[in-house]
Parts: sequence; structure tokens; C-alpha cells
Amino acid sequence: MAARRFAAVGAAAVLLGQLLGGLPAAAQTSALPGSAFPLILDVDLTPNPVCSGDVHGRVQVYDPAAAKAGAAVEWRVRAGQKQLAGGRLAMAADVGTAEFRIPHDRVPATETALQVDARIAAPSGGRAPGRYGKVWRDTVRRGCDPVRVASVGDSVVWGQGLDHDQKFPYLTGQLIGRATGRGHQHMDYSISGAVLDAPELPAGNDDAACLRTTEKQDPDGDGEMEFGEVTQQTPDVFCQLEKAGAQARAGGYGLDLVVINGCINDLDPFFGIGVGITPGSKNLPEAVKRECSGIGAAPENPAKDVPYFSGAKVGYGGRGMRAAIEKAHSLPGRPKVIVADFYYALSRSSSPIPVKTCSTPGVAGGRLASCKGALGGVAERYEQYTQLANAAYHQAAAAANEASTDGPYAVAADGLFTVDNAVLTRDSKVWNTPVTDPAFPLRTRACPELSPTPAQCLTAAVAHPDIEGARQYADAFLLNPSVREWFRLPRQGPRAQLQLPENAHVGREVRMSVTVDGKPPAAGYRYHWYFGDGTQRETSEAAVTHAYDRKGPWLPRLVMSGRDGGKVLVEATRAIAAH
Repeated sequence: MAARRFAAVGAAAVLLGQLLGGLPAAAQTSALPGSAFPLILDVDLTPNPVCSGDVHGRVQVYDPAAAKAGAAVEWRVRAGQKQLAGGRLAMAADVGTAEFRIPHDRVPATETALQVDARIAAPSGGRAPGRYGKVWRDTVRRGCDPVRVASVGDSVVWGQGLDHDQKFPYLTGQLIGRATGRGHQHMDYSISGAVLDAPELPAGNDDAACLRTTEKQDPDGDGEMEFGEVTQQTPDVFCQLEKAGAQARAGGYGLDLVVINGCINDLDPFFGIGVGITPGSKNLPEAVKRECSGIGAAPENPAKDVPYFSGAKVGYGGRGMRAAIEKAHSLPGRPKVIVADFYYALSRSSSPIPVKTCSTPGVAGGRLASCKGALGGVAERYEQYTQLANAAYHQAAAAANEASTDGPYAVAADGLFTVDNAVLTRDSKVWNTPVTDPAFPLRTRACPELSPTPAQCLTAAVAHPDIEGARQYADAFLLNPSVREWFRLPRQGPRAQLQLPENAHVGREVRMSVTVDGKPPAAGYRYHWYFGDGTQRETSEAAVTHAYDRKGPWLPRLVMSGRDGGKVLVEATRAIAAH
């Protein structure tokens, strides 16, 4: 159990966290908005939407300073200009919990913005109360059959740096709920830093044992990580799925959709993927096959004793993504599964990585020399990881569908990101600094208290999708033909097919085109080509040429936009093998 002390940072954030060398105390203080606290940590509404009866709610307020002072807070729940609930809460601990009820006749009939906030109550002596802190935003409405979405994974699915209603699993459920008229409910079991599978946590992959463990990041014990911004390797994705299933069974509901990712932390995001000095990570294709596909692990973890922080200490080997997809589909309701393809956290379009990035406790001597020597290839290795991990996701989803007895239920869905959307690029759609994201106030208080690696925890949002990036993920998911078919959403364009060559030679142009029933599409479309290697091009023609500068395989995609604004995603049925 000692391995639990090594908290894993989420996804690629460790790379930029170390690049920035942590965050100076002065910057931490100056970047903290004065109106952030008291902070609403979580709001649970049961049920939401509600078919009949009342909505029962629970609000969690986080304010360590108020608890230390023995202060009380006033909290309120509003729908538009109307207050639905409120009360006064004595802060006897860092996290205070209050319950409330919204009578059915006060629940809006249609989806309505919900706002929850709190302020320090007026002390004795006639002084005025404090200012209201940061607002927690959600929606509330009546409805009998919401689209229920559970999300599991690491910091990418957690949405590092984002408010909960800005995260792409939430947005995906919201878009489907609106399109179907059902509304939605989102349950999030992910946490920054999680590994896909920690084979010995719990021992022997006994996932049911996860239900007997509690985490500091989950103060109310419901399996959802209210302190998910704090980096921690466990619970791993399989334990997260176990808790999602237990909550669904206890609540008597089924899930419609699971959004999932994993395996980057198992490889060690920087010292493994970036520079390859973590044992078992030098050969990136083999490492991805081992951690993302669950194939090829040695009997003993070669990284268990590295003297520096590394997720590979607990995440080496174990089950791959196919097993996680199949476990997700076994949850109550037999939900569909979206595997979120990895985006370009870092690319050759990013600014250079400084040598000081290698300077961290435990990296010295030969390791330090190897790290510095490998810095020039960090961006290229990250691009390679994106390609390899996404290919592994697609293979896992295809294998799960092929073995299914109730039809295809899984898809590896792409966010249509390019190398120019990475950190420190001209069209970046990820956080480029550690102090400007909405969740930074939470990290300033929670990281020093709950994370063994507070400097990395504080900077963990860097290189994760920002507000625009998260929205792009959700919008792209709703274009995916499988997702639209699952939820009976209408097509927004023709059933088209990509025509591709059997293979390609690196450096030589290849031609690809799109057809509808074997013929060119009707006039009036715009074509946005995504070549699978992180590059893209827009044309007004139904054909394009492209030269790949590296070995494949590559999976091209195309978004066709009609004059009426409708868009349709066309995904290649097979990858191009570039030699």
C-alpha cells in the first residue's frame, strides 16, 4: 500500500509542470481571485431531471480559512432570478455539507440554468456579510428519462482546470440530452493522475475491494472525486468503473453512456513518454502496446524503484483498454462507450522545451544526461504517442464490438485536434499557464494539503484542453456516426465514403477523395480534411493530396459542411499504411 503515496499527475500536465519548475508562492497568492471562496465544491441533485416528486439536493462548501476561523457561511440555490433553496452552515471542517429540497412545483418544466454560491455569514457586531464566492453552474428541469452519462479516466476526462459544466463528458451528455429532449445527468468518477490499471491496487485486480476503500479526494464517499484536481494514481479506471456500477445499482438506474480514457499515466507522462528514461518506456510502440493494450508486460515491474516521481511505479502492466471497455458495457443499463482519443498535448509546433525540465529530485548522473540528450525529441515522441494510443483505442473498441453479443456499442471518438492546437502553439486549445484556468483557486488550497507533489499538482492544468478545447471534444463526438445512431439523432449530411490508397510512401503525395454512392457529392459543400497525422486542410473540392512525413498507419477523417450549416463526419474504414 506504500505505493499509494506516489500521486500521479494527470496526463501530459507533468511535462509542463516540470517545465515551469512549479509555481512560486507569490504567483500562487496573486493569482487567487479574492472572490473565489467560499467555494462550492460539489452539488448533487437526486433525481435530476425529476419525473415526479421533489428534487433532493446536497451542497458541499469548501473553505479551509473559514473552518479555521470557526465561521459560518450562507449558501443559496438559484434558477435564473428565483431562489429555490438556501441556508446557513457552520464550517466545522474544511468541507461543510448542507442538504436541501426543491418542491416539484418549483422545478422548472424546461432546462434552466442553476447557480449555487456561498458567502461568509455576517458575524456578530453588525458587520456586513462577505462577498459571494465562485458560482457552481448546472441545469435543472423536469423529465422522466434523462441521458445518464458516467465518465471515468485520468485528467483528460476529468477536465483538468475546468469547471464541471465546462468538461467535455458533461457537455456531451448535455448535447445529447438537448437533441433527444430527454435532458441529462452526469456522474464523474475520474481523477487527475489515474492509471488505467494498477495491478496490485487492489491486490489481484479484485475490483470489488475498491468499494471498501475511501479516498481523501472523495469526502462524501460517493465515488465521485470532488477533489479530482488533486493528482493521484488511484482509484484506477477499473476501480472507477466499479464505483460507477455500485452507485447505479444503489440508485436503481441504468447508464446510457460511459466516456472513458486511460493509460498515459501508466507510461509516465514525461520521463517515460517524453524522454524515455523510465525503464520500459524507451521503445514507445512496445510501451503503448503494454500499457494501452495490456500486452507484453514483464513479470516484475522494472520501474517500481525509480528514485523519482513516476506513475509507472504502480501502473506498469495490467489490463488494457479492451477490458476496460467491456467492463464499462457491463454496468447497469448496458451503456454505450465512447473512448476519448488523445489530443496533441505537445507537438513540433510547440515552443522548444528548456533543459531545466530534466531537473527534478531523483534524476541525476546518467539519467540526467540521458534526459537532457532526449529533450530535442520530446515533441516528436508525444506526437508518436498520440498516434499509437489512438490506434490502440480503435483496436480495443473494434475487438470489443466484434466479441459483443448485443451489437456494436463502443467507438474511439476523435476530438479532431491538430498539432497546431497543442501547448504554446499559434492555435492552442489547451491551458498554456497554470494560473488562468477556472479551477486554479481550488488547487491553491487543495494541492498543498492533499497532494504529495504539490508543485506538480498546482501546475497540472497546463497542456490540458481549455474551455474551447473541451467544447471541441464534445462537438466532435456529436458528429460521430455511431453516437448519432445510438441516440437516434438525424444525419446532417449524406452517407459518404472516403476513397483512400492501400498504402503510401513517406514524403510522396497521396490522393484521397470522398464519394456518395460512388459519385462525387453534390455541389455546395466545404471539406475539412484531417489526415490522421495531426495536420489538416480545408478545400472546396471533394478531393485532396497529402504527403506524410512519418511512418503510419494513419486514419484520415473528413468533415463536410453544407450550405445549411449541417456537418457530417466521414471516417475512413481503415488506416493508410505509410512506409
